[in-house]
Amino acid sequence: MRRMRRQISACAVLLVAACTALAGCSSSGSGTSGSASGGASGSKTITIGFVTDLTGVASSGYGTTKLGIEAYLNRINASGGVDGYQIKYDLADTTSTPTGALAAVQGLVQQDHVFAIVENSSVFYGAEPYALQAGIPVVGSAIDGPIWADPKNTNLFAVEGVNNVDYVQLAQGQFMKSQGVTSCGAIGYADSVSAQDSATGFTKSCNAAGIKTGYLNVQVPFGSTNMGPIALAMKNAGVNGLFLAAVPSTAFALIAALHEDGANLKAPLLLTGYGGDLLSSPATVTAAQGDDFQTIGAPAEANTAATKQRAADLAKVGVTGPPTFAEQFAYLTLTGFVAGLKATGPNPTDQSFIKAMSQIKDFDGGGLLAPEKINFRDYAPSSGCLWAAKLTGQKFSVVPGTPICAGMLKFINS
Repeated sequence: MRRMRRQISACAVLLVAACTALAGCSSSGSGTSGSASGGASGSKTITIGFVTDLTGVASSGYGTTKLGIEAYLNRINASGGVDGYQIKYDLADTTSTPTGALAAVQGLVQQDHVFAIVENSSVFYGAEPYALQAGIPVVGSAIDGPIWADPKNTNLFAVEGVNNVDYVQLAQGQFMKSQGVTSCGAIGYADSVSAQDSATGFTKSCNAAGIKTGYLNVQVPFGSTNMGPIALAMKNAGVNGLFLAAVPSTAFALIAALHEDGANLKAPLLLTGYGGDLLSSPATVTAAQGDDFQTIGAPAEANTAATKQRAADLAKVGVTGPPTFAEQFAYLTLTGFVAGLKATGPNPTDQSFIKAMSQIKDFDGGGLLAPEKINFRDYAPSSGCLWAAKLTGQKFSVVPGTPICAGMLKFINS
């Protein structure tokens, strides 16, 4: 996989008011209704629908989404927008269910008449058949499953590149090798194909690096915090390199149990928790000391031009520390949408936008994904990169030697 897709994340919670099922809890982020669904010509405003998991079982990772959206759009709009168009948004809640995702997208398309959908959701797959039939372009985090790797879904654009489950990212195993790991362990959720694929792919990557699989369990109940038996099994198997495609409640419960059992972890790599979400919880900070976090592109601590720009944008909406999972993906997905809008040119329509996005072969998230270059229509990427940050005290730091960029291993997941 280009990057092992993050299943869901973090610790901040945002509660939103209940809305009608058809509207899917759609709420305006800028006090403006959208332009016509078929295109933006005739108006100097383009309205998009941003779909995420604000309530329900997955909501802990998405509460700060609005800050990430506004951090990016405020700067774009203040500089004149794109080809003179100001970009507005309507924020819609999936309620963390596939049917909720469908209701949210239907409301955005049928009632708000949005130009496109931008998403960061663990359940967007529930809305994709409708979005495809409606011809609505979707730019997203692609963390919810294999729909993004299906060439038939011509309206989908994965902002980090296509996640092809037939390939394993070798960079993860190489990272574990660099940290002195001798036995890898991973867990995934029973009802999450993407989490299962990520966990299994990780162990295959370890094997390719000459590291054995000590423990693999892809039947963990979603959101479970009963990690005692799993921690003991991992310790007994000598697991010292860990990969967790899990929500923070599960991931940190397992880390805590492993520490209590006296496990000697050299590289506990988590897909969720990096940034402000973790730092807002003193108990979690204590539990996560020394843990590594695979970040969404370059972490803030890399201090690149792109991360400095993101930090400056976030500071203007009140975010002064490293960004949360939701802020990172909201910002990055909108970077992808704007790249497509710029490539489309004046008088965009949803179909001309889809065509323009399909021709982009060098997207790097404004530098946030560098050194990678994303081809939105490459369904079998040949390489992938891994950035990681380590928590020490109250601060994160870039793990030396990252990013690690490496090729892919062909693996048919049976």
